[in-house]
Amino acid sequence: MNTFGKQLRELRRARKLTVNQLAVYSGVSSATISRIENGHRGIPKPATIKKLADTLKIPYEELMARAGHIKSFQEEIREAPESYQSIYAIYQTAVARGAEHLPLFDSKKWQHFTKEDIESVSKYFDFIAAEAKKRSPDSSSSF
Repeated sequence: MNTFGKQLRELRRARKLTVNQLAVYSGVSSATISRIENGHRGIPKPATIKKLADTLKIPYEELMARAGHIKSFQEEIREAPESYQSIYAIYQTAVARGAEHLPLFDSKKWQHFTKEDIESVSKYFDFIAAEAKKRSPDSSSSF
């Protein structure tokens, strides 16, 4: 059984669907699903993956990555320059603290900033970070 077929079977079973149910809900024939799961068919085309992803309620991009059509987001980040990895780490921290909705993460808000505007934001951020560090019970950690 190929890796994608095994993953597809696990996803289907996790959602408590039979092959026939997945076929009916997705519009992909049960024979095709069975052949994929058993490794008797290669990686499905993106259109088939889209139908399966929608039915399995999994992001299309994730299933495309599992199939090997595209790189996963995690792979992209690992291969990205260090500056992008840092930005992603900041975003992950914001998500963990429920702050991903802040305008800070809206790229459209940054479009018209001048270099001076960005320097002002940076200084203000440094000030706020220093104040937060003072309030932090673990003030020994560094930024």
